[in-house]
Formats: sequence, structure tokens, C-alpha cells
Amino acid sequence: MIGYMDTLGDEIATARRRANLTQEELAARTGLSVRSIRNLESSRVTRPRPATVRLLRDVLGLPAHPAPARIRPMQLPLEIPGFTGRSAQLRQLDRLLDGGPRRMSSVVVCVVIGRSGIGKTALALRWAHRSAARFVDGVLHVQLGGSDPRRPAVTPAEALGSLIEALDVPGGIPCGPAARAGLYRSVLAGRRMLIVLDDARDADQVRPLLPGVPGCMVVVTSRDRLTGLVVGEAARPIVVDELAAGESWELLAARLGERRLTAEREAVRQIIAHCAGVPRALAVVAARAAVQPRLPLAEVARQLR
Repeated sequence: MIGYMDTLGDEIATARRRANLTQEELAARTGLSVRSIRNLESSRVTRPRPATVRLLRDVLGLPAHPAPARIRPMQLPLEIPGFTGRSAQLRQLDRLLDGGPRRMSSVVVCVVIGRSGIGKTALALRWAHRSAARFVDGVLHVQLGGSDPRRPAVTPAEALGSLIEALDVPGGIPCGPAARAGLYRSVLAGRRMLIVLDDARDADQVRPLLPGVPGCMVVVTSRDRLTGLVVGEAARPIVVDELAAGESWELLAARLGERRLTAEREAVRQIIAHCAGVPRALAVVAARAAVQPRLPLAEVARQLR
């Protein structure tokens, strides 16, 4: 595992972001040049003057002797390939994050909702990977299994156990659900983290997993509308609907290649119409065609009728 702070530059950059300072603002407070701070944070300067280090530590409130390295969790699964569209939803998520962290006065909770196979998880992972660097204390991810008919959904206590373990909390995991929730929220206090809760069953499954103080953002995906979270926790709903025909084409092109699609435009049009803008359906058809590169797309379209 990679340490949370591998270099002095990482430590300075992390402390600066946590203090909501730009490099220019830190330069003004310390009397150093912006170039000096930039070079230090990027590790271009590996042996700065001790006086410079002391000055930066004093301004940023860092201890003279840093604590042992802390693991920065980065639990996101692999981003789903061939992602396309969803520009409006991505902008909505960006706006929620851009309202802070300076102006973030509460925990930001977003619920990504939509039917089965519509791409809720793909959207959440796309945005989370793109925005992960803005959460200086890391990203947590839990698969809650709310829609899996083959096994019971993950209980809040089980999810809390996984989250506490990922946070590398000394002393072990408490037994009781209330104690786990209390420890989890205590550890998150003062940190800026993204928590992705994938495939939630209902609001009751999610509510114990929400941080208790500002600074974190939670993105939940669910087939349920999670109205209880929208009402009680002021969660922001983001609806994921069907892809447009052009976006469906882009998804297929990402998996099969533009040349193969343009050679059989009518067959592709039929495939897109059959899949009705559902990304999972398009992905299944694309996989069938990808493993049989000599199979005409017209035949694939015929098999779908």
C-alpha cells in the first residue's frame, strides 16, 4: 500500500488544500515565491532549507516532526469502459462539489437513481475517478447489494465494519452497530473524503453510513428513489435515463470500433432501437459481436428480433 504522505511536498500540498489555500495564498502568507511552493510540492526541490520548512509548517499548523504515514484509501473499482453521454448528470455532480469545500456547510449527499442496467454505477464511478484528487483524504467504496436477488443485502453494521477497516482505525472494530457508527463518524471528522455507496436497497440501509460533520461527500446509487434521504437528509437526486441514439452509437463504437459500425449502419440502427438506450443491453450486444468479429452486425440485429 502507498503511504498517505510519501514526501514533504505531499505533506505540504495536502495541508494547503485542507486549509483551503491556493499556492498563491500560501505564498502571500509565508513570503515565499509561488515558484518555490510549486517546486516543493512537485518534489522538484527535495532538500529545501530548514528555515523554509519551519516557516511552512508554522503557517500550515503542521507539527515539527510529522506523524507516521497514514494510508490514503482509494477503493474505487475499475471505471466501466466505453462510458458515453451523461454530460448533464456529470455537471450536476460537479456543481454539488463546487459548492464547497470552502462553502460546504453540511455533508453533501447525492442519490443517483434509475432503472436496472441504465448506468447508475458507471456514472458514479466515472465522476468519482475524475474527481478523486479533490478529496485529499481518499475515497471509500461499498457495494451494498440492494438489488441482488441471489443473496441478502449488506447490513449497515457489515458496511460500517468494512468502512472502518478501510480507514485503518487502531483498536479494532466495535461489535455493536451504534458503536460502529459512532467510531466511523468520529474518524471522518475533519477529513475530506468521498464515499460511494453502490446499489442501495433503501434509505434505512444508507442512513447509518452518512458522516456526521461537514467535509465529506456521499454518492449513493439505487433503483429506489430514496425519498427518505431526499426528505430527511436533503439528498440531491440525479436521475439517470436512457441514452440518446447518438450516445448509444458512441458506446458501441467504443467497444466494436467505428469502422465496423459505419460498414453496417442500418444494422446498427436496428440494434440501437432494440436496446432502447439501455447501456447494459448495448454492452451485452457489443460483447456478443466482439467475441465473433466475423459475425455480420446484420445477423446480430436479426437475432435480436
